[in-house]
Amino acid sequence: MKRTIIIFILVFNTLNSFSQVITVNNTTYTVPQLVNDVLFATPAGGSSSCIGAITNITWSTGSNFGSENGIGYFTNTNINFPLTSGVVLSTGNALSAPGPNTSTLSQGIAWPGDDDLFSYINGLGIDATLTDYNNATILEFDFTPLTNQMSFDFLFASEEYGTFQCEFSDSFAFFLTNVTAGSPTTNLALIPSTTTPISVVTIRDTANNGTCGSANPTYFGNYNGGANAAAAATNFNGETILMTATSAVIPNNVYHIKLVIADRNDNSYDSAVFLGGGSFDIGSAEIAGTGEFTGLDDFSGSNAICGNRIIPAQAGSFPIAGATYAWTFNGNPIPSATAYNYAITQEGNYCVTITYLGGCQQTDCMVVDYIDSVVLGVPNDITQCAAPFNLTDNSALILNGLTNSISYHHTLDDAQQLTSSILNITNYNGVDGEIIYVAVEDDNSGCIVTTQFVLNIDSTLCIINPVPTTPPNLSLCENSFNSATATFDLTPQTSIIYGLYSPVDYTVSYYISQALANSGLGAINPINSFNVTNGQTIYIRLVENALPTNFGTTSFQLIVNPLPIATISASPSVCPNETTTILFNGTPNAEVSYNVDSNPNQIIVLNALGTASIITPPLIATMTYNLVSVLNLSTTCSQPQSGSAVVTVNTAPTIFTPSDYVVCDDS
Repeated sequence: MKRTIIIFILVFNTLNSFSQVITVNNTTYTVPQLVNDVLFATPAGGSSSCIGAITNITWSTGSNFGSENGIGYFTNTNINFPLTSGVVLSTGNALSAPGPNTSTLSQGIAWPGDDDLFSYINGLGIDATLTDYNNATILEFDFTPLTNQMSFDFLFASEEYGTFQCEFSDSFAFFLTNVTAGSPTTNLALIPSTTTPISVVTIRDTANNGTCGSANPTYFGNYNGGANAAAAATNFNGETILMTATSAVIPNNVYHIKLVIADRNDNSYDSAVFLGGGSFDIGSAEIAGTGEFTGLDDFSGSNAICGNRIIPAQAGSFPIAGATYAWTFNGNPIPSATAYNYAITQEGNYCVTITYLGGCQQTDCMVVDYIDSVVLGVPNDITQCAAPFNLTDNSALILNGLTNSISYHHTLDDAQQLTSSILNITNYNGVDGEIIYVAVEDDNSGCIVTTQFVLNIDSTLCIINPVPTTPPNLSLCENSFNSATATFDLTPQTSIIYGLYSPVDYTVSYYISQALANSGLGAINPINSFNVTNGQTIYIRLVENALPTNFGTTSFQLIVNPLPIATISASPSVCPNETTTILFNGTPNAEVSYNVDSNPNQIIVLNALGTASIITPPLIATMTYNLVSVLNLSTTCSQPQSGSAVVTVNTAPTIFTPSDYVVCDDS
C-alpha cells in the first residue's frame, strides 16, 4: 500500500510539473525595456553583457489601431517548453498565449498587415493564393555588433497546426539590414541550411494531419491538440523546436532588424513567435593583455606574475565609437580609468563596463594574481577638508600585522622600483585627487607588492551652509480690477529669513529663479516696490559675507487676489403702492454696501452663485438704490462700486365725475 501511494505521488508531481503554463503580461516592461532588459538581458537581470548599441526602437501591433496588443513579456516553468522567459509577438492578444490549449485563438478586430512581409513572401512565389497579410505585430530596432556574428533564440507557434497545416500558413520574418553598408535586407527566420521561410506548411508532422506529408519534421516541437491540450504550455495547437537565428555581421557597423509576424489573408487562427530572453548575442569585447601579454586573459593561479610587472590590458581590439568605459578594481571605480585600455599594476579583480549610445551596458572581468609572499591590507582613501595629510594613517591597514618595510611614492614606477620615496609622510602637503602609491618588499621572493590610495580634499567638511528660514507666502489685492498684478514690499520677510543668523555676518537677497539665486546674479532691486503677477515664486539666497560660496536658498510665493465686483438692477417703474425686486450680482459670497436715496448705507451678502435680492416696500414715490462698495470676505479685497437702480412710481390717471344728464320724457 505504501508503495502504491509513493508511485501516485511521483506520478502526480510529474504531471503537475508538465502542467505548468507560461504567463504573459504587457505591464512589467515597456516595449523599449523588452528590448534592452529582456531580449538583451543578463542572467541576473538588466542590460546584457553582450550588447553593442541599441537605438531607434519602434513597434506596431493591434493596440496601435484600437485592437489587441500582440506584444508581451512571458515567463515559463513548464519543462516541455524550451524558453524560460522572453518576448512574445502575436497576431492576436499576447495575453491569450498561455496554455492550456482549450480555446481557438482568432482574436482582434483586423488591423493592417506589413508590406515588407507581403512583398518578401509574394516574391518567393511559394504561396499562389496569397492576397494580403493582416494583424501584423512588428518590433524593430538598430544595433551595433562587436564581433562578426550575431544570433538569438526563438520558436514559432500557431493555431493552424493540425487542421490547416497542409495549405494555409501565417508568416513571420526577421529582416536584417546593414544600414552602414546599405546592403540588401535578408530574412533570418529560415529553416537551417536552406532559403525556405519557417511556417506551418514548411515545418509540420503528418501525424497531426494525414492529408499531407511531413515537412522538415525534425524541427517540429510539440502538438498541443487532443490529449496534449490540458498540459500544453501555450494555447496554440503546435510549435516548432527551439531554433536559433544567426547571421554574419561586420563589427561596428549599424544594423537594423525588423521582427514581424502576420495573419495570412484574414485575421483568424492566430500565430506567435517567442523570442528567448537574454539570447540576443551581438558580440562582446573581452579584457585581454597586450604587448608581451597579448592574447592572455588569465593571470591567476599558475599564470600569476611578479607584482612589479605592469599588465597593459584592453577591452576589445579597438574602442567602440560613442561608447564610454568605466574600469573597476575589486568592485570599486578606478579614478580616471575611462578609456578602452588600462594598465594593471596590482592583483585583484578588474572589470570594465562599456556603456553604449543607447544606454545598454556590457561588463567583462579579468582576475590578476601576483607572485608575492605578503598579503597587504586594503588602504582607505584619506579625505580631509585641507592639507597636510598623514600618510602613515594607512600604514597599519596596509601591513596588516606584517613587519616589512613600507614606503610611499608619487608614481607606480617609483613604488615598483623603490625609488624617490616621499619623505615627509606625516605632514605631506598633498593635493585633491592625488594618488599615493605604496610599496612593500617581500623579503623571501624579492617581489615588490604595491597598493594605492587617493587623497581627497573636501571643503564641505570645513563649513556648514547656512539654512535660511522659509517665510510665509505674501498676498495682496490686485492694483486694479482684472489686472492680476500687485506691488509687494518684500522687506518684512527679511527678518524672518535671518532667523538666528546675524545680519552683520550674513546677507539676504531675493531672485525670480532658482538658477539666479544659486549664482547670486540679478537680485531684485528695490525690494519694497516689486510689481508682479499672481503666483510669482520668489527665491531667497542667504550668504555668509566672509565666504560668499557658503550660502543656502529657500522660496515663497506672491499671491495676487482679484478685486470683487457687484452690479445692481431693478424694474424701471411701478405703480403707486406696488413693490419690486432689487437684484444684486457679483463676486460669490461678497459683501455689497448700498444705500437708498443716499440714506445710511446698508449691507447685503451675495450667495455662492454671486446673487442676492431685496423686496422694496410699497412705493409711492420714485426711489434710487445706489451701490457704494463691495468686499470679498475671504480675501478682504474691496473696491468702491458705482451703479444705481432707479425705480419710478408712475402717476395714477385722474378720473373726472360727469354732470347729470336730463332729458324730457317723449310721453
